[in-house]
Amino acid sequence: MENQQTPRLDRIEKNLDNLIRGIETLRESQEKTDRQIGELRESQKKTDEQQNRTERLLQQTIIKLDDVGRQLGELGLVQGEVAEELFYRNVKHLFLPKGKSFATVIRNLKKKGTAEYDIVASDGEDVLVIEVKNKLSARMVDSFIRKKLPNFRTVFPEYRNFRLSGGIGALVVKDEVGRYAEKSGLYVLTQTADGGAALLNRKNFKPKIF
Repeated sequence: MENQQTPRLDRIEKNLDNLIRGIETLRESQEKTDRQIGELRESQKKTDEQQNRTERLLQQTIIKLDDVGRQLGELGLVQGEVAEELFYRNVKHLFLPKGKSFATVIRNLKKKGTAEYDIVASDGEDVLVIEVKNKLSARMVDSFIRKKLPNFRTVFPEYRNFRLSGGIGALVVKDEVGRYAEKSGLYVLTQTADGGAALLNRKNFKPKIF
């Protein structure tokens, strides 16, 4: 009887040992899993913190860019006003050598919701419409000639019997752009080195009547 029980006890002990080892392995695996979960949580925490810092920096950058944009916009408006004032004050004497004696010079002639023209000078028979920019480009010349200038008499029919010519003035005018505007039939005004105003057109220039 004793001999029969011995193998059974051995099997029980062996199974018990296997069970204990299995439990130990499972415990070690669980501890490893817990450590990995802890590391993952720590990593996620760092990622969240980094993301929060990035979002804060992005928000600060957006605010700074908005501020810069606002300042540039204000600067552009100021420069635009300076340019308009410069050419507005000088229109009459600039065109006297061209035989034009303008009796009326209007700044910012506009019809609400329709159109606005920077400078309009007239003498009863002729009307000169001047578009003012900070820096002139060929694209601006084309837009003025093709869109804005032809619409002038429609917006202001009181000038329908006037001979209409156009001019474009800018604080900065590159030579090639100035020549392009002149070839398009426009008077070209710009700022002189001493802060005055001047016509860039050559002596033989004849303006286009639109």
